[in-house]
This record gives sequence, C-alpha cells and structure tokens, in this order.
Amino acid sequence: MPLYNLSMIAAALLLTLTMAFDNAGTESTASVRAHLGKGHQFMQDQRFKEAGEEFEQALSQDASLSEARQQLAICQFELRNYEVSRKLFSQMLAAGENVDLATYYLGRLDLVEQNLESAVRRFKSLASAEMVRDELYYLGWAYFKQEKFPLAVDVLKKASGLNPRDYRSHQLLARAYQKQGKTREAENEFSEAQRLHNYYLQGTVTISSCRSFLLSGQLDKAWEICGPLLETDDVDKLVSIGMLFGKSQDYVHALKAWDKALLLDTDSPEINYNLALTCFHLKNMPRAREHSARAVRLRPEFFEANALYGTLLYMLAEDEAAIQVLTLANELRPEDDATRKLLFQELVVYSDLLVKKNDIKRAIALMEQAARL
Repeated sequence: MPLYNLSMIAAALLLTLTMAFDNAGTESTASVRAHLGKGHQFMQDQRFKEAGEEFEQALSQDASLSEARQQLAICQFELRNYEVSRKLFSQMLAAGENVDLATYYLGRLDLVEQNLESAVRRFKSLASAEMVRDELYYLGWAYFKQEKFPLAVDVLKKASGLNPRDYRSHQLLARAYQKQGKTREAENEFSEAQRLHNYYLQGTVTISSCRSFLLSGQLDKAWEICGPLLETDDVDKLVSIGMLFGKSQDYVHALKAWDKALLLDTDSPEINYNLALTCFHLKNMPRAREHSARAVRLRPEFFEANALYGTLLYMLAEDEAAIQVLTLANELRPEDDATRKLLFQELVVYSDLLVKKNDIKRAIALMEQAARL
C-alpha cells in the first residue's frame, strides 16, 4: 500500500503550480515548474532519489515553495535519510505548513527510533481529525509494541473499519487478539489479512512491475527492479517481495527479502513460516525446522506452519514430535489429503519401530489412530 495518496498529491501539486505560476512567464518560473513536474512523476514511479533531486532543484530556485519542501521530506523518509527527513518535517511543523502531515511522518520516525510514547502522542493527536494517512494503523502498532493489547485492538478495529482493504490492520489485529488468548478472533483476522493481501500487490507501482516480469519468466529483470526495494524499513513491502519471488520459485532472492523482513519483525508467525518454507525449498533443513517451529509457537492454530513443521520432523525421523504436530495439523484441516497421508505413513512407520522395541501397547494405539484416518 502506498504511503501517500498519489491522486491527492497530484491535485495539491497542480493547485500549487497554478497559484505560483499563473501570472508568471519567466524562464526561471518555467524551470521551477519543470523540476516540480519531474519530481512528481518520479514519486509516482517510487523513484524517490531522483524525485528528491528535482525538488531540491526547485527549492534552490524558490525557497518559499512549501509543496516542494513537503515532497522532499517524504522522499528523504522513503530513502531512510531519517535525520534529514526529521529536520524537514520539524521545519514544516514550526512554520505551520501542513501540520497534520508533518505530525504523521514525525510519528513514523518516532516508531522507527522506538520512541513509542512520542509516537503515540503524535498519532493520537491525529486520530480525532480527518484521516491524514494510515495513522490509526501505526497508533495500533505503537500500542502493540508497548504490549497494550486491548488498546491496540480497539484502534485496529477502527482502522480496519475505515480502510477495510488494508490487510495490515487485520494482520496486526490478529496478533493482538492472539496475545489476549482470543484464538478464534485471531484466526478470522489472519484469514481476512491473507484474502486482502493481493490489494497491496496490485496497488504498488514498482512491485506490480516486478510481478509482470516474474510472470513472463524474466527473473533477473524482476530482481533488478525489486532488489533495491529491500533497503527499506517497510516490512509490508518486504513481505510482498518475498511472496512474489517465492511464488515464482526464485527462492534465493525470496530468502533475501524474508531475512530482511525477519530483522524488522521477529515475532511475526507469517514471516517465520515463509522464511522456513523458503529454506525448505533451498534444502536448508536446520533453518527450515527452526523457523517453522517458531511460527507454530507464535501461532499454534497456523495450519500451514504445522504441516511444514510436521513434515520436517518426519524427514528428520523425530517421530514422536512429528506425530504430535501432524495430528494437530490434521485436526485443523481434516480435508487436506497430503497431511492426512503423511500422518498415516508416520503412524505406520513408528508403530512398526515400536513393535521391534516390544512397546506393543503404544504401537497398537498408533495403529488404531492410523486406522481412523
């Protein structure tokens, strides 16, 4: 999901241009207009470095252009030049220029820097006003990091109601429910987040371009476009990249995205599961086991994670543990043939081993379980 509404930016920029240049006709005015126009186009393409350079050029010719300063501050934020970005947004706040937007991004910067109290204050100050961006989601995220889970739930429910297509609110709401022991509510939200995730993929210009190259089999070209996007603190963008390359079976590049995502959100069951699945395809079984086990610990009702973890335990001949995990997976989704067949095979193999060890009682119990399958 884009961090800003492009149509709103376009409208604001056109209004600024009209007001600034309506009665002017000098070469200097035309040059400033050209820089603003190019900067806006680069932002639409999410080419923030080039966009920032254009806005800097515009400001060097006319330091009073608040719109250029605003867009430059956003570019610096996207480029992770946080010190410069904070300075620009603080200047906007002091000058009374688009105070709500400056407050929003300063709150985002506080979150990055783990200054949670300040982030909460800033986002709460926006919560009663007209929506600026997705400040309710980030307020919920700040509460979640503070382990104030009831507050996080209240805010995230409101956020998902106002923006029902934002899968991030549903996903974080699921995790907040989980922390409160509300398993059923958590699973419902996890399912909704999964259903909505395609909206993010379709709505992001660069990722959509990358997706087109992947669909046409041009993996190198896709990585050339998406690889630089890994230099971000936007975990949702990293998740999208990891999923895209994973679906295209480019697991080497998918792993780079999942590793970076894990650094930003170590307790996400989805990230741990997808990292484990990627490692499984790359035949790195120790890492696959580690992260699938973690995904199950973080979200016990996560069918896919249980199925993967159980499969790995079976392959590693950890029979008792494999039976326990695969049994749960089968209970979670009894219609899944692959899981049922693997559990059946594990039960037969291990019961045979128990017979050889003369543990007849346990062997009979396992064979009875296999018969029920």
